[in-house]
This record gives sequence, C-alpha cells and structure tokens, in this order.
Amino acid sequence: MTRATLLLSLALLTAAPALAAPPIYRCGADGRTYSQVPCPEGQLIEASDPRTAAQRAEAKRFADAERKRAAELERERKAAEKVAEKSAAGAVAVGPATPDAPATTSAGKPRAGKDKPAEKDFIAVAPKAAAAAR
Repeated sequence: MTRATLLLSLALLTAAPALAAPPIYRCGADGRTYSQVPCPEGQLIEASDPRTAAQRAEAKRFADAERKRAAELERERKAAEKVAEKSAAGAVAVGPATPDAPATTSAGKPRAGKDKPAEKDFIAVAPKAAAAAR
C-alpha cells in the first residue's frame, strides 16, 4: 500500500508543472498579439482562474442545466413547427385567384361596390429636367 501511495504521489508531483498554465505575453505596439514566448516590450498577463473550486462546480452545474433547458426548448420548437406545418398543408387559400379578379362573396357573387376594374399599378417616372441633364 505504501509503495502505491508513493508512486501516486510521485506521479502527481511530476504532472503538476505540466498542468500549470504557460505564461502569456501581450506583444506588439498595439497590444493585439499574444504569445507564450517573451517578446520585446511584451507585458506578462495573469491568466489564472481566480474562482474557487466551489464556484467552478456551480458554474458547471449551471451550464449543464442551461444546456438541458436549451435542448428541451429546441424539442418543443420542432414539435410546434411540425404541428404548424401539418395545419398549413391542409389550409385552403381564400380570396381571388389573381389580383385582377373581382372580389366575390362566399357564394361567388360580386361584392357591392367592388365591380370596378382594378386600377393600374403606380409607375415612377424620372422628371424630364433630370433626364435632360444626364
């Protein structure tokens, strides 16, 4: 048992430096370049996580709960889309078949005051003065 404990302790001690975060340097005149290698006029940046183990665990639990809620909302959205798609597939269009057709009642008779032909669409025309200046 003591030999296993000794080997485990030795393994942890040798692995600890490998787990430590490498130093990070902010480089360049504008400070937009980052490097693990020291650079001229570079500034060492503190990149360690200042949170406690309890805070990290709470953040992980919160992120997991958010992920589950997002998956649940996605399932609900997809189910609602399927229902809407099925109801839209059976829908029948109501109204004139073309924009030029006269409006009618459900019995097929023309509506009162709607028997006039449709007016033409508005067409924009450039003023003559502007066209002549070109």
